[in-house]
Amino acid sequence: MDKPSSKLEELDSSFLKMVESPLQYLHKGVLKHPFYEHLFNGDLKEKQFTYFLNQQERVWRFLSEEMILLSKLNYPKCIKRILIQNAQLSLMSAGGLSIQLDKFKGTPYNLTAACKEYIGFLKASIEKRLFLSILTAILPRFWLATQLHKRCLRLNTYNHPYKQFIKHCTSLDAEEQTVRIIQSLDQLIQTISKTERAEIQQLFLDAALHECELLNEAYKHGNSS
Repeated sequence: MDKPSSKLEELDSSFLKMVESPLQYLHKGVLKHPFYEHLFNGDLKEKQFTYFLNQQERVWRFLSEEMILLSKLNYPKCIKRILIQNAQLSLMSAGGLSIQLDKFKGTPYNLTAACKEYIGFLKASIEKRLFLSILTAILPRFWLATQLHKRCLRLNTYNHPYKQFIKHCTSLDAEEQTVRIIQSLDQLIQTISKTERAEIQQLFLDAALHECELLNEAYKHGNSS
């Protein structure tokens, strides 16, 4: 599992089939959210964008810290490796977003309501110390990072007001790690019950809903004033 042999679109994943419905929501409701449409079109308001940067930086940084802590627990080496890789990618993302946020003048935003709820959700999932729940809860974020990377590769950044964010997305190639997570989940669900499958489907959907709520909150921030 350390070197995935397939790209995301080539995977024949039993886990992705199991979460097909919430995955479709993640694609239609989050990846194609009006926030991203305006961002990539270049007409997103600056205050919406900085609000979004603050949210995303905080969630990624939280994940990096939690993944490092988990990697120090008594998990098998293969699991520790994935946790460390998750932490490294999360920290890279948080660092890149933080640099962008520093370039904007004004008072830094506090922890937003949607961000606080999402971090609380992730924390509750992580505290169970169950690898299946942990990977399920974080997969939507890694999947989105992979899809944003691919979308941004097709964009023309010339004179784009948010070209640094686009470059950040293109430099953060999360596909290999996303595939690792999915392949791990494929193995973990082989022996779970129907009840556990339903719980995992709901967990994945809840994470996707939190991702959408982050965008809703950032988008409304600019439209409310």
